[in-house]
Amino acid sequence: MSGQWIMATGGALFFLLGALHLRLTVRDLKDPQHFVPARKELLDDLKATRINLRKDVKDFWTSYLGFHFSHSIGLIFYGAVVAYCALVRPDMLSDIAVRLALVIVGASYVLMARAFWFKIPFIGAGIGVTLIAIGLAMMH
Repeated sequence: MSGQWIMATGGALFFLLGALHLRLTVRDLKDPQHFVPARKELLDDLKATRINLRKDVKDFWTSYLGFHFSHSIGLIFYGAVVAYCALVRPDMLSDIAVRLALVIVGASYVLMARAFWFKIPFIGAGIGVTLIAIGLAMMH
């Protein structure tokens, strides 16, 4: 397998994680069951309070879902950019800043997954950024 395809596979993994996250978030709009607190009775409290940032902020639950949507879109976008650079515009990868940015963003997701999330995103992001780094190394 060529470095381009290995790198694109890493990007596709991030894209897939983001798409799955988006699907669960959309489901939680109508029937909250995925990103709810383990103690379900707390969901009513989340809907009844707001983040203390500003008075015009939506309730905590709505804001929380919004954060999940933006996170999903970020993963999807990152994965698409990586795959695009690998398969359509590999000439962009001649710039060391682009290569470093792609690896640093992927590594950031690994660190966030380790610190804040759970095993599946940690393992998925770890495999994804490793494939991206290997693909880049093979290409340059």
